Amino acid sequence: MNPTGERGSGRLRLKPYEKKLIAIGFAVIIAAAGFTVYFNENTPHAGGNSLVIYVYDSFLAYGPSYQEAYSTVFGTFEKQYGVNIVLKNISAAYLLPTLLAQKSNPQADLVIGLTEANGMEAIHDGVLQEFSSTADPYINSSLLADMGPAASYLTPYEYSYLGIDFNKSNPSGPVFVPSFPDLLSQGNLSSLIIENPTQSDTGQEFLLWEISYYEYLMKENWTAWWNASMPVISSNGNIYQSWGSAFNQFESNGTTRSLLVSYLTDPAYNYYFGYGNYTGSTVTQYNGKEYGWRTIYNIGIVNGSSKLSIDRKFINYFLNSTVQDALPTNEWMFPANSTVVLPVSFSVLPNQSNIVPLNNYLNALAIYRELPTWIQEWLDLYG
Repeated sequence: MNPTGERGSGRLRLKPYEKKLIAIGFAVIIAAAGFTVYFNENTPHAGGNSLVIYVYDSFLAYGPSYQEAYSTVFGTFEKQYGVNIVLKNISAAYLLPTLLAQKSNPQADLVIGLTEANGMEAIHDGVLQEFSSTADPYINSSLLADMGPAASYLTPYEYSYLGIDFNKSNPSGPVFVPSFPDLLSQGNLSSLIIENPTQSDTGQEFLLWEISYYEYLMKENWTAWWNASMPVISSNGNIYQSWGSAFNQFESNGTTRSLLVSYLTDPAYNYYFGYGNYTGSTVTQYNGKEYGWRTIYNIGIVNGSSKLSIDRKFINYFLNSTVQDALPTNEWMFPANSTVVLPVSFSVLPNQSNIVPLNNYLNALAIYRELPTWIQEWLDLYG
């Protein structure tokens, strides 16, 4: 299994299609949901068995060697089990919509990248095959709890708290922000870069972070913060359609004039690549405690796959050290396997044990029931 040298090469385009029900449960038109297919460039294994996997387009893309990471994660399995892996690389926001569009005629065996936010939608709409990995005992048990009933279908492989990135060293930059109300009172909204929750997983997770903070900690209506912040954020053009475009804008500002909704692991990335120690990232505080939203990424079997035996082997393999050791410095997420030793670069991060997951208050079932309404309310405010 080898990826192409140019990540955009070989890109195919699905025909535009409209779904009345997508991952977050509201109407949207998915225009030209493209995917890239990576074929095994080596001699096919005997028997010609193939395993088709849908994966989001940034998987393993941020490490020292994209091709080496892909070869380790996927090539090792190919050699061990004599199977040819075909990866179809899809934008993260379109993973579930693509599965829904193909429900009557599944085109994949496995899917990598569904989250705690859309996992319940996936099982409700019948696009996943039930399976519990034999590696579950090695998974951080709180991740399985956060997944709720979806844990019987999806297996967590990595996770991270969201964070608000800021510059630690520039006194003229935005001030360190410990809470959502402080973002309003400190006058930093014009510096805050966020992602659109209708187009970006990160944006959707940030919305859940804010809702859980206001509704369950402050006991206030979550729309109050957006009513105050939306005019400023929107008028400054600081709502981006993807994490990548938002991060590029943050970097183009030299991280001196911006705050970015991203991940708490970003300082480890800078440390690893020698970019300096100027970027910090923070969760939010309330009454002296730290609270954050934890994003959980999962792997699952596509309902209708005819290769269940090898599908199950691959998921169990995905939780072993070959894959899990590669995730921290290629995905910049925490591995789900709690026995994995983290790299030195992760020592610069805040102590995760001090953070209370807001997922404890807003569980997978609640997200499934309420997210369509919350998204519509956000859209109404966005106007």
